[in-house]
Amino acid sequence: MDRFLVSQLLLLDAEPIFASGQGVPRLGALLALPLIIASGLFVEAERVYGDIGPAFYGLRTSLLVLVLMAVLRIKHPESLKEYSPSAFGRIIGLDRAPEVKTLRRKLERQAEGGIGSASSRSRKATRACAR
Repeated sequence: MDRFLVSQLLLLDAEPIFASGQGVPRLGALLALPLIIASGLFVEAERVYGDIGPAFYGLRTSLLVLVLMAVLRIKHPESLKEYSPSAFGRIIGLDRAPEVKTLRRKLERQAEGGIGSASSRSRKATRACAR
């Protein structure tokens, strides 16, 4: 249903749905999820970037994939080709993980217009206020 809603420009990010299962590889990466949420990453990203338009893999999902890549020590988006899209998708709560070209497009879109420098300034200000 989410893919249909995206095609009708009615959905900004697919809602993750987690199901029970056995033998899901790299599932331990989800132990980092409470810390990721507590860090304020998603709230701050929404404030800085807004949204990236109607997409099945929206801003929240794209950032979650990038952070989980770091947790799993996956150094480059191209390295995702070595992982099963459906298995990695189960970790992020979707039917499949984004392909490398999709993730690259999301990164390029976020980098356009100097948004990265605004994000860096925002992170520095957040850290300064926390001290």
